[in-house]
Amino acid sequence: MERRDYLMDQINELGLFIAKLMGRLSKMAQDNQHDLLQGEAKDALTVQFGWELDDLLFLEKSAFISLMEENLLADEHYEKLAEIFSLLGDHALEHETLLRKELYYQKALWLLRYVDHHSSNYSMERQRKIVDLEVRLNG
Repeated sequence: MERRDYLMDQINELGLFIAKLMGRLSKMAQDNQHDLLQGEAKDALTVQFGWELDDLLFLEKSAFISLMEENLLADEHYEKLAEIFSLLGDHALEHETLLRKELYYQKALWLLRYVDHHSSNYSMERQRKIVDLEVRLNG
């Protein structure tokens, strides 16, 4: 029982971290602080996971998914992290290449497809996000 409580605490703590990060990034986007978005995400992911955002962006799919499987504990973590990547893609700075914007969207799409494939819960909202990302990448 104690082990289950510990795992639930970890799941909740990680979910709270990702939700807070998404909240901070969304607030920056609303306040037109687009230049601060990437730095905030970089710092938070480095502190929480030891991940470098640029390294994540250039990982191949299998390595990226393996890293996520090692660190993310619930479907909602994957979906929230996908939202963060999508938001970063939406607000990539003008001096950043189109490739970087596409890489953000690609990572978001991989995360959502992973959840879609592994979850027993069907989500119309998730499907809408997947289609939206596919359009952004192919359009």
